Amino acid sequence: MGHEVWFAIPSASPEMCRRNLPLWKERGYRIALLQDRVRFEAPEADRVLRVDDYRGWAWAVNRLCREVVPGSASLVVTGGDDMRPDPNHWAGQLAEQFHSRFADGFGVMQPHGDGYLRAPHYCGSPFFGRRWIDTMYGGRGPVFDGYYHNWCDNEIYWVARCMGALWSRADLSHYHEHFTRLPREQGEFRAKIDGRDRADCRLYLSRAWTGFPGHEPIGGGRPLDLSPLEADTARLAEAHWVNLYASDLLNRSWTGRAREALEGCRSRGFARVALYGAGKHTRGLGSVLIDPPVRVECIIDDDERLHGSRLWNYPIVSREEALGRQPGAVVLSSNSIEPRLWDNSAVFRDAGIPVVRMYDGRGDVWFGDAA
Repeated sequence: MGHEVWFAIPSASPEMCRRNLPLWKERGYRIALLQDRVRFEAPEADRVLRVDDYRGWAWAVNRLCREVVPGSASLVVTGGDDMRPDPNHWAGQLAEQFHSRFADGFGVMQPHGDGYLRAPHYCGSPFFGRRWIDTMYGGRGPVFDGYYHNWCDNEIYWVARCMGALWSRADLSHYHEHFTRLPREQGEFRAKIDGRDRADCRLYLSRAWTGFPGHEPIGGGRPLDLSPLEADTARLAEAHWVNLYASDLLNRSWTGRAREALEGCRSRGFARVALYGAGKHTRGLGSVLIDPPVRVECIIDDDERLHGSRLWNYPIVSREEALGRQPGAVVLSSNSIEPRLWDNSAVFRDAGIPVVRMYDGRGDVWFGDAA
């Protein structure tokens, strides 16, 4: 008997659905869609729930699993409309593999082949077994629905892993067409998510420190062993909180970090540097960049719309153009997306150009192996 596998997501983007839902359909998934104020036709969707009171991604996932996806579905995968299915497996094949690992359906399987934005440390597009869906959080749904959008994927990862119910698979890949990967207009929805990030991050930290209260499945019998979380060195939420919301507590302002980074470049003999990032962080460095201790050759940004313009009278260029200018070092200038800039700066490291991090995950300026 074949397994019924559903892809269940909220979406407010007709464009993303037109681009990606056919890919899921071709792989054999049935599709459940939740729409809020943005209503549109989605011919690939088998079922559509339209609501007027959108309360966030986690709430939408639980509602889709509870009210829209039929109980006959043995496996449900979620994520976002910017996710693509693994191109090398059919839905039924993955269901067979899942149930060979979790025969009772109590488990979470996360493709981690696409490591963008440190994805192997969370569950951004997880498969949930039927028993996980029906029993977790006291039967309220597969995820904790107190999050609006961010950090719920971190709780999924750690709750499943600490219960011995996570299958992290580097051999499977859900390509994430994240907005930072392909810069595009984000509009009202992106602003709403960013506006809720502080509360979501604080919620995650408080829940992680207290053992994710209320996660217990109906019937119990699955202890939560927090030792893997306690031994974790990535500490994504902690680093995010310190870098974005608590720098004043450490008396390490953006300008203070920038001065330390540029002075460190000067002392190491890097007389010409490029800053990577033309966002809010760099825009706040005017007092440093008006008279820097080294020559700032250019500012790098991945948004093509900014190329050819100037910030603090420095040209904004692509990575390729910056590489041609042969700076002595590249300084990452972002407190919120530094891990992404670090990944994208591999082209400089491969060329032998040192890359300096103002926030290395612990809040320190880091020069790597630079002499």
